[in-house]
Amino acid sequence: MGEVMVLLWPAGMEPLEEATLFERSFGGAEANAAIALARLGHRVRWISRLGDDAFGRYVRRRLEHEGVQVDAAIDAQAPTAVFFKERVLTGPRRVAYYRRGSAASRLGPDDLRPEQFGGARVVHLSGITPALSTSCAEAVWRAFGLAREAGALVSFDPNVRRQLWPDEESVRATLLPLIAQADLVLLGDEDAAVLYPGLSEEDILRAVTSAGPQSAVLKLGARGATAWCEGRLMAVEAYPIQVVDTVGAGDGFAAGYIAGLLRGFDAEQRLALAARVGASAVSVAGDWEGYPRAAEVGLA
Repeated sequence: MGEVMVLLWPAGMEPLEEATLFERSFGGAEANAAIALARLGHRVRWISRLGDDAFGRYVRRRLEHEGVQVDAAIDAQAPTAVFFKERVLTGPRRVAYYRRGSAASRLGPDDLRPEQFGGARVVHLSGITPALSTSCAEAVWRAFGLAREAGALVSFDPNVRRQLWPDEESVRATLLPLIAQADLVLLGDEDAAVLYPGLSEEDILRAVTSAGPQSAVLKLGARGATAWCEGRLMAVEAYPIQVVDTVGAGDGFAAGYIAGLLRGFDAEQRLALAARVGASAVSVAGDWEGYPRAAEVGLA
């Protein structure tokens, strides 16, 4: 459950203010993970709201083409969000979001129904959604409750986006209680720096699991990942690949880990699959286009 945005980036390597020709795709942490899981052979439902516009129709069509069941109300009063990003080989990349007042930001608890969660084994949520609006935050808590009623495991990726929060204290006040209610937490090192400042990698994992979650994974980008799973600390190296664009790697990692969980893999196998799927995202410019099919990672 979460927001998807149409994505545009310069067809060349120009900065945004110089570009005249753009390529189009879409992105959003939860939709990215949904596509990755569908490609790995799992049945996936994505819950959100879309604008009654060309971009909303485009997103719906593409997600359905990828095998994702789209459960998104059409909002005639608000648009589908848009964002732009630069393609750079070195240095910081600029991203410009146009998402305030979007259809997805109007998602609320009344949009969620028990039948949407019936039969679910895993419900995956992120910390982006509660940052969008008060109603979105209420919807996330409602999703936690409906997931529990359905007997589903709750997976949570804090996915801290500093542009969406007034300050770091607000991030912690909102996301730490959600983390405490999850079963599985998959956080990045940048998330951890905000949520658990000054702690070592091992202490971060212990802080997460001591709050309630059964398992925690700390994604470290090019350094791989560390995890506290099944009562012990473990690690996985990053899967070697040529990097084009790092966006989408964390969502792919989460999807790979969840796919391993659904298939009954042990912790080491889950981490290895997560690293492989996450790495596949960075080999192309789009957020999700590089995710592998099941046969490509030996799951067919």
